[in-house]
Amino acid sequence: MDLPGRTSEFSGRIRDERTDGVDGLHFRSIESGTGREVRVRDHLGTSRRMLMFGSNNYLGLATHPRVIQAVQDAVGRYGVGAGGPPILNGHGPLYRQLEERLAAHEGKEAALVFSSGYSANVGLMSALPGPRDIVFYDDEIHASTLDGLKMGRIEARPFPHNDAARLDALITAAKETFQDVFVAVEGVYSMSGTVARLDRIGEVTLRHGATLVVDEAHGTGVTGPGGAGTVAMFDAGDAATVVMGTFSKSFGVSGGFVAADADVVDYLRYFARSYVFSTAPSTAICAAVLAGLDVLEDEPEIHARLMDVCGYLAEGLRARGFEASGVTAVFSLPVGPGTDVRAAAHDFNRRGLFLNHVEAPAVPTSQQRFRVSLTADHTRDDIDRLLEAVDEVWAVHVPSRAGTAAVKSAV
Repeated sequence: MDLPGRTSEFSGRIRDERTDGVDGLHFRSIESGTGREVRVRDHLGTSRRMLMFGSNNYLGLATHPRVIQAVQDAVGRYGVGAGGPPILNGHGPLYRQLEERLAAHEGKEAALVFSSGYSANVGLMSALPGPRDIVFYDDEIHASTLDGLKMGRIEARPFPHNDAARLDALITAAKETFQDVFVAVEGVYSMSGTVARLDRIGEVTLRHGATLVVDEAHGTGVTGPGGAGTVAMFDAGDAATVVMGTFSKSFGVSGGFVAADADVVDYLRYFARSYVFSTAPSTAICAAVLAGLDVLEDEPEIHARLMDVCGYLAEGLRARGFEASGVTAVFSLPVGPGTDVRAAAHDFNRRGLFLNHVEAPAVPTSQQRFRVSLTADHTRDDIDRLLEAVDEVWAVHVPSRAGTAAVKSAV
């Protein structure tokens, strides 16, 4: 394999696209706090304010005064780094408090904190299923789950998105061959914004005695009563044996966790390689998430504001022929074949709106889309501006709205 040749060819193409502006949107730099409005410097060095519709900072906690103060206090007392893996010397008092709070928040006996959400899924999925087990995963599952399964060399097969009947049949056929059955889903699917049907899937896994793993990365802080998550939304705590989550969405920082029975957490503490061989998150990160949990409990109006703008955008999208549930903060706007999605993205950019576009080859051409993320700091006026831009951009760049669907309703 001509590795240097392959990499230099790719790098040269990217440099050319960056220079002529074709791919410049991938090289924008955020030069302010990640709020509803941000200062953005583009690939040409131009800096301006833009409305942010591409951030996972759903509750605005990344810039919340209580969170910032908690981080400053923690840095002043403990410094900026943990100094080692948690299993050795990186497990401090705030780390322990955070694990206890997360376990209580998810209704589980114990929790384990990882350096990222990606490493939490990789560690979980590579360590927990065994060589005689099988994992069935929703075919829209996150890459981190798939990478964990590959790393652990686990027998794994997909099932159609949210198809509980097909999952039921797969488990029935597999039970005689495999020792234990695991099912992996996301509470909110990060690309489409759809919600896992935990009422139906949970019933199937409980009936078969399967272990249900729910990735709440985009659900925590958003779905369910007071932002308690998708498991709480469907009252599926008994079915969801293991809950995984991140700090990089609603909590506005970085890191991840797994919550489950104490014996599961003890096992992962010693066998999840991404936990054992990674430096622990800094005490400042732990302080930020602890403060975020306090804010989530003490200031319910933040979640209420988020749900208001999510519902308002969903209503506007439905009026334009899209499907939208409004129960999550992620909205997917497919453009369909025949659309120059980069040209459309540049059009949004010129209008001062920061949206993330997903194009081929990351997805098939027929599945190219824009992904819109809302935060509690957005206003209805912001949503009106976005919807007006969608009308204008679609009129110019999208050949036909027929067949497009934003967020498929999950409830």
